[in-house]
Amino acid sequence: MIEIKKQQKQLLLSGELSRKTINNSFEKKVSRLLTKEIELVDLSAVSNVDTAGLASLLLMLEQTIKRSHTIHFTNIPQELLNLAKLSAVDKFLPIK
Repeated sequence: MIEIKKQQKQLLLSGELSRKTINNSFEKKVSRLLTKEIELVDLSAVSNVDTAGLASLLLMLEQTIKRSHTIHFTNIPQELLNLAKLSAVDKFLPIK
């Protein structure tokens, strides 16, 4: 299960970020919470990431760019960084 919480100017993701946990409900909640005041997406409590999880983060990034807004990802798990490098999208992830 993946949970998302808004805390001040950041979104906190926790749990498994994979094809098993990402669904329409999660995507809608992300879209609703991803307002212009959000600056960071904290991934410190994320576990078991797969390509669907990586795609979900890239979708978040795309949504903010369409809204003329920028977010950064922080505390990215090494597993996710490795997956991003293997997929050749690591340069697209704004990391803080």
